[in-house]
Amino acid sequence: MAQAFRSFLTSTACALVASCLFNVALCGAEQPAASARPTAQMETYAANGEAYFALEVMPQVAEPQRQPHDIAVLFDTSASQTGSFRKKGLAALHQLLASLDAGDRVALLAVDVNAIGLTTGLQKADSADMGRALGELQRRVPLGSTDMDGAIATAVKQLMSDAKPGRARTIVYIGDGMSTAHLLLSDRLRQLADQLVESRISVNSYSLGPRTDMQLLGALAKHSGGMLLVDRDDRTGAQLGGLLADAARGTVIWPMSVELPAGFDHTYFRGVAPLRFDRETVLLGHAEAALVAETKKIDLKVQAETAGKPLTLRWSLNVAKPLDENAYLSEVIKIASRDGGLTLPTIGTAGLADLRWFVNAQADNLAQLGQQAFALGQLDEAKQLAAQAARLDPLNPRADVLRSALDKRKPGAGAPPKATAVAPLNAGPKPLRLASQTSAAPAPAGPAPDEAEEEAEGDLLNEVEEQQRVYVQFLRTQVQNTVNEASKMTGYDPENAINMLKLTLETVNQAPELDPAVRSQLRDKIEAALQIASRQALIKSENDLRRAQIEAEGQARERINQELFLQEQKVDQLMARFNALMDEERYRDAEAVANIAEAMSPKTPGLRTAELTARMVGYTADIMAVVDARHKGVIDSMFQTELSHIPTPDEPPILYPDPEVWQLLTERRKKYKAVDLTQSNPNEAKIIAALDDKTELEFVDQPLTDVVEYLKERHEIEIQLDSRALSDEGVGSDTPVTRNIKGISLRSALRLMLGELDLTYVIRNEVLMITTKTEAENMLTNKVYPVADLVIPVRPPMMGGRMGGGMMGRGGMGMGF
Repeated sequence: MAQAFRSFLTSTACALVASCLFNVALCGAEQPAASARPTAQMETYAANGEAYFALEVMPQVAEPQRQPHDIAVLFDTSASQTGSFRKKGLAALHQLLASLDAGDRVALLAVDVNAIGLTTGLQKADSADMGRALGELQRRVPLGSTDMDGAIATAVKQLMSDAKPGRARTIVYIGDGMSTAHLLLSDRLRQLADQLVESRISVNSYSLGPRTDMQLLGALAKHSGGMLLVDRDDRTGAQLGGLLADAARGTVIWPMSVELPAGFDHTYFRGVAPLRFDRETVLLGHAEAALVAETKKIDLKVQAETAGKPLTLRWSLNVAKPLDENAYLSEVIKIASRDGGLTLPTIGTAGLADLRWFVNAQADNLAQLGQQAFALGQLDEAKQLAAQAARLDPLNPRADVLRSALDKRKPGAGAPPKATAVAPLNAGPKPLRLASQTSAAPAPAGPAPDEAEEEAEGDLLNEVEEQQRVYVQFLRTQVQNTVNEASKMTGYDPENAINMLKLTLETVNQAPELDPAVRSQLRDKIEAALQIASRQALIKSENDLRRAQIEAEGQARERINQELFLQEQKVDQLMARFNALMDEERYRDAEAVANIAEAMSPKTPGLRTAELTARMVGYTADIMAVVDARHKGVIDSMFQTELSHIPTPDEPPILYPDPEVWQLLTERRKKYKAVDLTQSNPNEAKIIAALDDKTELEFVDQPLTDVVEYLKERHEIEIQLDSRALSDEGVGSDTPVTRNIKGISLRSALRLMLGELDLTYVIRNEVLMITTKTEAENMLTNKVYPVADLVIPVRPPMMGGRMGGGMMGRGGMGMGF
């Protein structure tokens, strides 16, 4: 019992967060009208000098006109979303799209291990692209697990890539929220919450499936100003889809700062979560009990923005009197303080009420365990359980009865009962020893302490026995109901029926109050139902596999037909290009196009003929062009021959200067040998001079960069590698160099070393740049060579003389011929 008690206390805090949303369905249609709800209210509780409070606030301003929305819809296609869950989810999705406004845009993504975009960006809900995406989603087979981290990140990226001013952004998720492909830890969840708030993106979810992670979905909704819709049997998918559309298009107020009076500290890491007009927003905190008792009214101020405009919200609340019925706040705030309320899904008043119910239920369970410990004589454990139950719920009646019984067992109140004084649970027909059965003598006027103690003990044991009897009857009823429900479900969802039966079987096995015969009877009933459900599961698995194979074959045929259609389209386009090229007399290009078309569809008639036709017509055109060129060349050659036979006289002759004149011109032009247009630079002059210095190279498989560093230090010049050009030629900076050279100039050493690598060097921008030969050829240097003094002033001859001089050369050729 002591070990069970410690395990129970350890798991209580974890179970509180994991189970607080089991009975909550949050949506605008299921909340009271906004005008009927107060804009702010406060709950308080005080204990041990510390006060705890919960503020439930709503915007006290008029809701602005709703903006057009950009919505990223994440539809879960993991293996858990099959059967009735998939049908209901698809119905909700169709109704969601039908309920959106004309100005809204939607991106549809299928989510499992990866998030796959089915639409081309954001589209109208009734667009053709959305219809195609819905058909593709319908054909997608649910497989694998879900990565919620990647899905949310992909949706945020999708919305922000096409963000436009004047439009609100939201994410809608339909699925179970079980992120088994990538667990979301607290640090990553905090990053996601910050990213959603900074991007002004709310997350609204519809939770459905055999198992759901409403803690994760609730936390995402709370921190982003969204809503969580929980699946219900009394609602159709279309009804839930309409409610989901209303939640997705709700206006969100994004807080930037929160101000509370001095001494009042909030628990959430962001102070206050985003606010909405269709539900309350809960703010948890704590303060000193004395401060709460002295304060009559507190003012809450929130600086926020909505629709891109700044907004100031103020509330003035009367400080509520601390009540014992609000003791659950101490446990909730203690859990929230561990991570700043990150994983606490307190979505509105409904979520807070569910937390109250759960904490009080835990207190009642602790009190029942304490009563059983008391009945077994384990007083220390009973005392601890009673104290824990009273801390969680001071008004719990079971805890009051238990503490009263324990007070009568205090030291000096009487000896504790012997182990044999109380019959063990389910020990057989031996009756419990009650105070009225201990003695046949008449009772004295004033009961002795031992008799009063035995009477209280007997009353408590009778109560425990009654509770056990009620529990056994309840367990019988629960087993029968589970078997009946599983029998109904085996036809369409045997896996879920098996899970239900296994959970019930585990409950029966772990129930210590059951008689062995009753336990065996219940186990036989459950195991018989399990066998039936297992056979149905096998039959359903085979049918599903057969159905999946048929569907896969159909998809394969459809894909093949689509590929054939696309191939025919490509061939038609190629042949249209072929005809155009033939019209342009580009026969070689037309032949290549026909060859490609034939390779794509070798059995199509006419493609081979088209290729041969283009080749024949091309060769014929080339032959005719050669014949025309030959005819023209023959005529041109004959014409030149006739021109060479024209005689020319040698008068007047051409007179050239004497040799002495040429020598004088040569000497005078040396100072004009070459004029470099580039500006002289000291650094480049230093590099040019260093190229004539002697150097030594002794390297064996050393990287090129090390060789460059050695030469830079030895000759004190700047040497750089042209990394881009070397990379284009496939030469890396780590290319090994092996060279042993001594006693030659740096210029010659560089030419020998770089020549093996097909590289060279240039002097450019005050550095010696090692680059490729191709790149070096593009680096041209302009130089000017003056030739004006070479012009010989010749006296302009007569027309006849010029013609004569010109024809003399031709005459010479003629004579030589």
